[in-house]
Amino acid sequence: MNFSKKGIIVIIFLALVGTIAKAQTNDFSNTLTLGIGTSLLNTGPGFHVGYNPTFLVHKYFAVEGELSYFNQNIRSTFMTGNTGNAHSVNVLTGGRLYFNSEDKNIRPYINFLIGSLYYRETIEIDQRINTTSEIGIHGLIGGYVSINQFVLGLSYDRRFNLILKAGYTF
Repeated sequence: MNFSKKGIIVIIFLALVGTIAKAQTNDFSNTLTLGIGTSLLNTGPGFHVGYNPTFLVHKYFAVEGELSYFNQNIRSTFMTGNTGNAHSVNVLTGGRLYFNSEDKNIRPYINFLIGSLYYRETIEIDQRINTTSEIGIHGLIGGYVSINQFVLGLSYDRRFNLILKAGYTF
């Protein structure tokens, strides 16, 4: 089983665990997101899948977590023009700030999350394959709008990825 399949299985497992936890409190919600994105430095399409459990602390503030996977097909690196592939798995936590109360059907919010990242990049350089990996600190900021239980938004992360996300909250 390759790296991307393992990441997707972990996300699905955590979503199922979160569903069970939701039955115990009304302040807990789960959001599954899919997205497309690109790096602002490297060209090429990227795919995002994420799971965000959220606990409402106040009617305008929630504590949020994120477990996500991002895969990018690099068509051209920033300085050298080389091609390759990049994978990242993120485990983040932080805050979510809502701009209106929870009784509204349309609810815009921003989030700021920080945590850990596993990043693996495989680049082809002069007919050779160069693979690098790192574990480090990662962060992202995003702006979203929740319409009933659907979510649409845009996030920007430390690895210069801009990701358009769509999801469903249950």
